[in-house]
Order: sequence, then structure tokens, then C-alpha cells
Amino acid sequence: MIIRHLFCQQAFGSVLDSAQTSQLPPSSYEVKIVESSELDYASHAYYSALLKLALSKTEDPIKPTYLVESSGNLVQERVLRQLNQEGGIDVFWTVTSKLREQQAIPVRVPLLNGIMGYRVSLIRQSTLREFNSVRSAPDLKRFIAGQGHDWPDFQILEHNGFTTLGTSNYDIIIELLKAGRIDYFPRAAHEAVVEAKSLNDPDIIIEPSVLLYYPSYMFFFVSQSKPELAQRIERGLNIARQDGSFAALFEKYISFKDIEKALKLSERTVLKLNNPHLSEATLEATASEAQQLEVVQ
Repeated sequence: MIIRHLFCQQAFGSVLDSAQTSQLPPSSYEVKIVESSELDYASHAYYSALLKLALSKTEDPIKPTYLVESSGNLVQERVLRQLNQEGGIDVFWTVTSKLREQQAIPVRVPLLNGIMGYRVSLIRQSTLREFNSVRSAPDLKRFIAGQGHDWPDFQILEHNGFTTLGTSNYDIIIELLKAGRIDYFPRAAHEAVVEAKSLNDPDIIIEPSVLLYYPSYMFFFVSQSKPELAQRIERGLNIARQDGSFAALFEKYISFKDIEKALKLSERTVLKLNNPHLSEATLEATASEAQQLEVVQ
């Protein structure tokens, strides 16, 4: 099974909603995060578990830490703005970019071990024959891609010359794909597997022959008013990487080897794209990930 526990909420400790905070002991430390949603396909379970793991590595036994879900589902840019509002969330997980690293404090430890940049596409079954002829970037540029307008991926595709339609949320992109307004929806490899299965639509399939690749990393982002929290999360993640608990949690939720085998990534036509939106600090911090996961030659 590729995504082993993606549809289970198995955090290392309690994740509470905002209505339950009155039950917390007075000495507790609250870390506010976004609430889970059907649209995240339960990836919230992995990221909240990883955050709790990182915090547990540096926890004060006298002042236990609790994750508290705030109410309301927002698009990514609005969530990032909430990070710096009084009473807003404290931590968010998202793909990094130079702009986002100016909006909040990035914790430069990749949460997905670098696999975010391996992109396969959801397409309509009826267009499969057309996509079978794609052998190069100019071939793919004849088609229209769909992405969230506030996703770094939208900017990356446009920078590399791909025609891309941006919209406000995931559901609209799927509807545009079904209606033929866009031709393909690039997703990270692990996302595509889960989403194609969850959509359960025989006309929406994973395109089998093309792999887009560009360096892309998921980070925790922390409110600019809480640098000590960012330092604590970074320290905890690095401890978890060193003691093996990070890798164990990642393997519990996601197996990249199984994904690679199921999608036959090594057999695909690889189109390498440039990502100009990574900061020098991020490139330096992720150099080892880029080498470790370079399966595209």
C-alpha cells in the first residue's frame, strides 16, 4: 500500500479544536494550526503528527504542548497572512518560495524528503492518446495546465513557458479538467496516487508517460512573532532525523519506493524545469535532499 495511513488521524499527541482549549491545563503551551479538511485528503494527519513529533523532542515536561486547530479553511496565501495576525495560527506547512520566506519564518527542513518536485499529471481518459505523443517540453506546452493561482507551482510552470490556468481552489481545478477547460493537472507523485483513487472517476486518470521534475520543498512556516517556536521546531526535526523517528513516521504514511514502482517513474520521459523561486538559504539547506532523491538523470 503506497499511502499507508494517509486516511487516519494518528498524531503523537492530542490535536484539539479551538472549542476544547478551555480544557487545557493552565501551564500548557498552545500551538495553533489550520484545521483539517476533506480537500487535504487527510495529509493534515501526517503534517500534524510530524509537528507534534518535533515538538515532543524539545518539550518541557512541566509545560506540555498541545496542537490546537483554528476554525475556517482558507486558501494558502490567506493562511500565510494569518500567521502574522494577532490571534491567528502559529504554524503552517506549505511549499516554500522566496516570497513565502519573507512572509513568515521558514523552518528549512524538508517535510517530504524532497519528493514534492516529482510531478505527474491527472488527465482525462479521453485525451490519453494525445498525451502519448509527448516527448519534450514543447510537446507538453501545446496543452493547458491547471494549478492554484497562489501556488508556487503556478509560477514555476509559467516561468518555464507552460500555458497555465490558475484558480482559487482544488475543486475548481478538477471541475475545469472534467469540463475540458484545462488538459492536465500536475501533482506531486504521492498526491496524484491518493487523489486519483479518491476521485473515483473513470475518466480521470494519471498520465502514464511524462514526469515533470523541479526542486520543490515543503516546510513548516512559523509566525514572525514566534522565532523561538521556529527554532524549537527546527531543533526537534533535526533530532528526529538523527534518531530515526522522522524516517519511521514518513515511512508509516508514505513510501516513495512504492510510489516510484507504481507510477514507473524511472520509465517516464523526464522534463526538468527550472525553479527560480528558491532562496539561496533554501538551496544550501536542501542540497543533500536534491542529491539523495535524484532519480531523474
